[in-house]
Amino acid sequence: MNVVPALKWFHNWVGFFISITMLIVLTTGVYLGGMDMLKRLDDKGQQYTPLSVERKAEVTDALFERYPEISTVRFPTEHTPYIQASARGTTIALDSELNELSIRKFSEIPMYSTVFWLHRNFLMGDFGKYLNAWASMIGAVITLVGIYLWWRVRKGFRLKQSLPKDTRSSSLLKSHIQLGLFISVPLFVLCLSGFLITYKGLWFGALKPSSNIEVSYPKSQANDWQSQLQTAQNLWPESQLVAVSKGRAKKPKEGEPAAEPSYSIQFDSHSDVWLRNADRISINHAEGTIQSALKHSDRPLSARVASFVRPLHDALNMPFGYVVFITSVSLVGCMILMFSALTFYRRIFKKKRS
Repeated sequence: MNVVPALKWFHNWVGFFISITMLIVLTTGVYLGGMDMLKRLDDKGQQYTPLSVERKAEVTDALFERYPEISTVRFPTEHTPYIQASARGTTIALDSELNELSIRKFSEIPMYSTVFWLHRNFLMGDFGKYLNAWASMIGAVITLVGIYLWWRVRKGFRLKQSLPKDTRSSSLLKSHIQLGLFISVPLFVLCLSGFLITYKGLWFGALKPSSNIEVSYPKSQANDWQSQLQTAQNLWPESQLVAVSKGRAKKPKEGEPAAEPSYSIQFDSHSDVWLRNADRISINHAEGTIQSALKHSDRPLSARVASFVRPLHDALNMPFGYVVFITSVSLVGCMILMFSALTFYRRIFKKKRS
């Protein structure tokens, strides 16, 4: 079998069956992206006012004490002008005086939990999660094959064919080819990053500090947020301190005392880094010692790439424009998959019936 016919067979037949899972993932992705945009556009009636380090320390201390279940305290920024206390599936918005503005629980948003888990694992638990991951990987390969097949017939490219003129198979196929070309690269990235999110072991280790060089950091007072946040800010005086996160403490073995959770102090340091909150200082709050301090620009290339695996997929800590972009890609992806599925069905199954 020649290579090109084999690739066409793979793109058509495998692509047809993968399109079922891809349609589910992309359609739910459009919904989730839309909900994320609505959340970001809501400023809760607040205007951005920067907080002093002293006030940030007071806020951190008060919110971790008030809400023991939360994992992150975020301070106001130009993008989100209110304080946030976040736990898994819950976000509490507060004003500068720590009055609650809203409590957002994903479980209480109509359809949100169902759509999220449909997107993540097709509502089939671990089996669905891994099925989704491998379908995404195959989808990435199909996208690359599609680019190659387009390259062979690129002289026939016509911009006006991007939108179908009618419902005939020839018109839908041309639209599939042209629109597919426009979104091929971001769609490949979304597919690949979706696979990698499931298989964290392939990239997550790159994010852990790997340097064996011991660095002497200034020490601050134990159990004192003002002292510790000020020490962290002094270490990077030109950076904006934007959040404090509490790591998950490992479950102690029977008879052992519970381990103290570690904390991460997050900064926005470089205006040229697309990923926000990319610079972090890890601190032992109980002892007042800095365990590590690492800027995004100081990471090895592998870690810098790994830092973008999840943000590229779900826009975590990415600009609003990126949410709009990937949601639009998902929407166009739904269109071309429906075009191709309908065309393939007509050419194969209806032909057999006749």
